[in-house]
Amino acid sequence: MKASRRARVRALAVGLVVVVAGAALTEACQGTSDLLSVQVPNSVSSTLFNDPVNATLLVNSAIGAYEFAYGIDIRVTGIATDELADATLASGNWPLDRRDNDATTAAYGALLYSPISISRTITDQAINNLRGWTVAQVPTRSTLLATAYLYSGFTYANMGMTFCQAAFDGGAAVGQLGMFALAQSRFDSAIVWATAAGQTNILNAAYVGRARVRLYQHNLTGAASDAQLVPAGFVFNANNDATNARRYNNIYANISVTGNNTVEPTSRALTTETGQADPRSATTLITTKAADGVSQMFIPSKYNGASLAAGEAIPFPIARYAEAQLILAEVQGGVAAVTIINAMRAAVPLAPYTGPTDAASITALIASERQRVLFVEGFRFFDVERLNLAFVPAAAATYRLGGSYGATVCLPLPSIEYLNNQNIVQTTMIDGVRGDFPTP
Repeated sequence: MKASRRARVRALAVGLVVVVAGAALTEACQGTSDLLSVQVPNSVSSTLFNDPVNATLLVNSAIGAYEFAYGIDIRVTGIATDELADATLASGNWPLDRRDNDATTAAYGALLYSPISISRTITDQAINNLRGWTVAQVPTRSTLLATAYLYSGFTYANMGMTFCQAAFDGGAAVGQLGMFALAQSRFDSAIVWATAAGQTNILNAAYVGRARVRLYQHNLTGAASDAQLVPAGFVFNANNDATNARRYNNIYANISVTGNNTVEPTSRALTTETGQADPRSATTLITTKAADGVSQMFIPSKYNGASLAAGEAIPFPIARYAEAQLILAEVQGGVAAVTIINAMRAAVPLAPYTGPTDAASITALIASERQRVLFVEGFRFFDVERLNLAFVPAAAATYRLGGSYGATVCLPLPSIEYLNNQNIVQTTMIDGVRGDFPTP
């Protein structure tokens, strides 16, 4: 069944090339006078979302746009760090896998920067429209506003964790701290509206999101305050779906279905400080053929389905209690951090941590724990940057397909942005290489 799906994917890709080429030939024969009047199939007028009757549709579209971008973000940042490896023979993928600075190509921009920018635009449009409508027009206005603010917050947070800079609505470049501040303002509003609407699930997700970006902005008191409000066992998921290609679990699809990625060899058996294998970051060797015909195919066990449909529908956690607890441990440090971490380990179960509790040891413990607990959930890339963690493989080490590993800690603005935005001054762009880029 998997082989059949791969065949269909490859056939579709070939078919798209043929269709595009055919369309280009047809247009060339007909002249260029009507190029701008072409109607794109399956598109809808933007005015559809300006009608309050479609308020729920607008917010659902924002959710879908974020979840699509989020899945790509997890995979891209996983490849750029020590979680995932490229398993193709496409040289255009190697710069990201090598962490070198040739990753800012048009293809890379289209792969992630465009989808996440679209997500940001739709969520902000939803907020602006809903604020202009009344309860009489939209009876569920409070709930919809809480939802839109929540997903807007997560979008800005993800952009800050991934990109050195971003630009919004044709404006000047905004750095990571600026993006985290924008995210926090959205979470602030989500909390207000979720409270008013009695939406506990949205409220708890917003607490996790705000704790996250407060931590990243070094507001430790605020981060701890929010993290303590998250109830045990809380999980807020992205609803992946096996019936829609845009909603597949992106990790499962690109490992188990296409064979394009695999778990990085150094991350296939992560352990605690005593060498105990951690089931939270377990991986599974699968029989899918790698696209390069050489790589061994490992998948994170938590994303491995018993069938194609089951795997493609496995949800990604967007916010959860475990992250809140790790934030609390990082803020409190010392014995308090050990108590939190050991409680999390006992639930797995794993042996408790019994090592030193000085600041350096606790930072190393938390970094290791986050790597395993939040494995392939989109956090590792920014953790390497903000905690000044060692690169694995090391910078300057030989890359298996040629060249050497680089020291990129965040993704620079892609050409799709800076070549189309007159307010971006290229001489002031941040390249994202450790040593040149200040940790936020």
